[in-house]
Amino acid sequence: MQKQEKPTPFDLRQIRAIADFQYGKGAGEVLFSEDTMVERSKGTKRIRYIYRNNERICSFRVRDGYLIPSILGGEILHKNNFGFKVIINEDADPFVRDGKTVFSKHVLDIDDDISAKDEVIITNQKGEFLGIGTAKISGKLIKEMKSGVAIATRKGIGKEK
Repeated sequence: MQKQEKPTPFDLRQIRAIADFQYGKGAGEVLFSEDTMVERSKGTKRIRYIYRNNERICSFRVRDGYLIPSILGGEILHKNNFGFKVIINEDADPFVRDGKTVFSKHVLDIDDDISAKDEVIITNQKGEFLGIGTAKISGKLIKEMKSGVAIATRKGIGKEK
């Protein structure tokens, strides 16, 4: 494991701006406080992982520079009402908790502004956070479709307690 370090003021402004762009204005402040730490790539020296209290909250997706939230990052976004939301039915709840794919027929509601490859927050009908994932197709298309993959779940919160 690489060494964690304090981000420069420029780095902190940059990652906050990316979070604001991706998840909504103000998300950067919520995700990345002054005690944020980063881990850099050995080769490029670019930020790869972002931590709070030694827990990873985000990583950078190399191909496009988007932030990928961890479960902790997803919970923070959900709790503060940031990010694209996908609400699934109760049939899919245990599967998403286990990190399984979300199919279009299980989606009850989804933000219309979601595009393919956007990172999303997955919740159940009660508004409980279940996991994070990547949209495979647009939100509008997911609403129209009755079958097929909608969201590739990146990580679920695990079994219900």
